Amino acid sequence: MSIQTAELKKYNYFSALSEESLEALSQMMGVMNYPARTVIFNEGDQGDFFYFVKQGRLEASKTTKSGQTAKLSIIGSGQGFGEMSLLTGDGRCCTITALTPAVLYGLAKADFIEMISRESGFKKALLKRAADSSSFNKIKTLQPFALLEPDRMYALLARMQERIYSLGEDIIAQGEKGDYYYIIKSGRVAVLRKSKGERDQKQVALLGEGDAFGEEALIRDDPRNATCRAVEETTVYVLVKVDFDQIMKDSFLDNIFVEDISVQNYRDKYVVIDARVPPEYEGEHIEGAVSIPVEVLRKKYPKLNPKKAYITYCTNDARGMVAAFLLKNHGFNARCLRGGISSWEGPTAKGGSARRSRINKSPG
Repeated sequence: MSIQTAELKKYNYFSALSEESLEALSQMMGVMNYPARTVIFNEGDQGDFFYFVKQGRLEASKTTKSGQTAKLSIIGSGQGFGEMSLLTGDGRCCTITALTPAVLYGLAKADFIEMISRESGFKKALLKRAADSSSFNKIKTLQPFALLEPDRMYALLARMQERIYSLGEDIIAQGEKGDYYYIIKSGRVAVLRKSKGERDQKQVALLGEGDAFGEEALIRDDPRNATCRAVEETTVYVLVKVDFDQIMKDSFLDNIFVEDISVQNYRDKYVVIDARVPPEYEGEHIEGAVSIPVEVLRKKYPKLNPKKAYITYCTNDARGMVAAFLLKNHGFNARCLRGGISSWEGPTAKGGSARRSRINKSPG
């Protein structure tokens, strides 16, 4: 089935092509029909076609380093995809799935190569788009953004800035006000903390590419509780607090209120996490709750069961909110109990250090 040149002119890719080239292209392309939920190609497949969407909606997704599926974008009528693999010779960089029944135009690899060799404008437009897509995909698959909806991701890209820190330079200092959220693009950052009564800072964590930091002070509206120092030249993405609140916090912080929880069977529905320090937990906690302080949760969340639903809490809201944010950002179904244990009307208990120790080895 031949495609009309007038149809091809609707695509920005072809707007500069001559009538002769458009006619040749119309003879090269074929029409392909796909039912909803069909996978057009998988990440890693070798590229064989360049596609244009005549009708329907498709989703581009990619697997992150932690095994999660990051939604990259929604592709609709008038858009093209699949060129990057043909341009570079590498495997497909993402998976494309039809969300609705889709009608696509397909240009085979050999014809694609012939067309870009004849039309420099076409090739230039494709190379620019490929470069932009590569940059977007790299950022989207960093852990903090993997589960962010595409529309919010585009808003974030417009507001995020890059900063470079040299070896030994402090990115944030313990005790200062929290104004920014940071994500490591490249390099490494040491997290250093000085406890009350101590003279020297101790390293409590070492962060690398894709790790985020700084959210706790923003969520709790508290001073920074640690110093973060570059241990080599490090590039970070920076998001100001107002944008963090509107994009990240709004996306990854859900609340639940006491009146929405049945005190008779809450333990059957939820794993309840006490995000406070152990002495507070031992003083009084929600009956059946597990003690996992926020700093411990940062390291132990992979041991939690992703099929469970979680409620996090502290004395009021602050640490419970941080815990819920961290869990949801990693794909867990987690909500913060607003008002914390102060608002709880169900059963409570005291002590429980032995139970805490056992559960912290394999929580959830």
